[in-house]
Amino acid sequence: MRQFLRKITTGQIVLAGCLLTLLYALLSQGTYHSDEHFQILEYARMKLFGTPGPENLAWEYPAMMRPGLQPFIAYCAGAMLDAADLYSPFVHVFLLQLLSGAFSVAVLIFFLGAVRREFGTLSWRKWYLILGLFLWFMAYLHVHFSAEMFSGNALLLLAGLFLRYRRDDCDRKEFLRGVALGLAAGLAFIVKFQTGFALAGFGLWLLFFHRRWRLYAGIAAGFIVMLGVGALADHWLYGEWVCTPVNYLRENILNGEMDKFGREPWWYYLTAPILEGGIVFGLLAAVATLYFFVRHPRHVVTWMLVPFLFVHFFLGHKELRFFFPVLFFSPWFIVLMIRNLPRRIVDSRPWRYTVALLAVLNFCAMAYPLTIDTPDIYFFKMMRKYCDGKERVTVLIPYGERTYYSIFQNIGTPRMTIATFYMPDNMRWECPPPGEPLEKRARELSGEGTQVIVLSADPGLDGSSSLPLRKITWSPYPRWVIRYFNFNDWTRFTVRSKNIYELVPARTSAPDNGSAR
Repeated sequence: MRQFLRKITTGQIVLAGCLLTLLYALLSQGTYHSDEHFQILEYARMKLFGTPGPENLAWEYPAMMRPGLQPFIAYCAGAMLDAADLYSPFVHVFLLQLLSGAFSVAVLIFFLGAVRREFGTLSWRKWYLILGLFLWFMAYLHVHFSAEMFSGNALLLLAGLFLRYRRDDCDRKEFLRGVALGLAAGLAFIVKFQTGFALAGFGLWLLFFHRRWRLYAGIAAGFIVMLGVGALADHWLYGEWVCTPVNYLRENILNGEMDKFGREPWWYYLTAPILEGGIVFGLLAAVATLYFFVRHPRHVVTWMLVPFLFVHFFLGHKELRFFFPVLFFSPWFIVLMIRNLPRRIVDSRPWRYTVALLAVLNFCAMAYPLTIDTPDIYFFKMMRKYCDGKERVTVLIPYGERTYYSIFQNIGTPRMTIATFYMPDNMRWECPPPGEPLEKRARELSGEGTQVIVLSADPGLDGSSSLPLRKITWSPYPRWVIRYFNFNDWTRFTVRSKNIYELVPARTSAPDNGSAR
């Protein structure tokens, strides 16, 4: 390993990392959480093409509580593609993921420049780049155009800017440096309001340990500018002047709407990062983070991240993605922890074997999303292929059921939230209201010459319905996975409630148009 590190240069590591990021942007489409889709892509789709209507957007839209900056960026990217006659939802997402990946890599390299002296030797700087670019969850998350990723990069940029300012130890252009810090802080906040807890910790550290009034003035100016940018983006999204942070606080905290998505025990965050991050890799990141906090209790990054993490322990609704902004610091934490291990440990044979095994496991975890589509993306591609050559296709969605095209939300006014972003141009959707027979509407549409597709959570609808239905069997997994690795039939769990039925004339036996791998 040491010989390998001596032979490669930091430039070669960065180049390989950029190529990997490009591959992830191209091949690893899909979302970690539905918010990434419904609060960005669907908003941009509405502004671009007028669908879905506001009544079919997520409940947060009428509450006017989500920031508009990322939807605006997504809209600009889509408008550019549409103007060049290159628009496709998959190209649109690729472009957004490419932008996110480029931002992630640029901030990672910038932060290395701020902390390179802490690593001592060049080999540890190379390790930082290797972990930051090739650790599987970093490679996966870097390209996701989500609020957690965007704000995490902004926090890392803020930390890097401040550490560079402290390293230079000079008063020249202190106001302008403060403006840069304020812009980075404001960017983190207007994308993800929860980062305000990290910014509060940063502000307290400044008041206790670094009193520079010109710096404070610059930070305030930069932060106010970004708040203005956020307000303009929100006005563009909602069509009126709104204060989305206040609306978010009112709905999710004061009205407790976020708790309707589930409440978890206080110890959830002690286990979830380890289990979902891969036991070894998640444990490594968690231990390294705790090690840094204990070893550097007065460090500005500790004061930023501890309040951010601490507050989330007391919120009833917990999700691992809320901690994602902290992950951007984990390569730095891991290198600092391992660098301080006794020499006899890092030079031992068991250590080398362990590192080699982890490298293999990491490669497998990194390769998986590059070779297999997520179930939702495979479904969208399959439906677009199904619609090719057909004049009209109507998808009927039973009211209240969750499909890849819909989510029922019973917050405020009950609504069917519809995902139209990936729908083909010749596809329409209908959701018959409660009490209106779906069968009747299906026959009417079929009589008009429209091909009808019924989505249902019922795996036996083709046998129990009065409609002449044929089930389209599908699976997002390649045949070799199903044949050799389908232990206990685990591959069925993804699609068992996502059934597709094609309405066919009673006397017709057309071939199955499904495209199971």
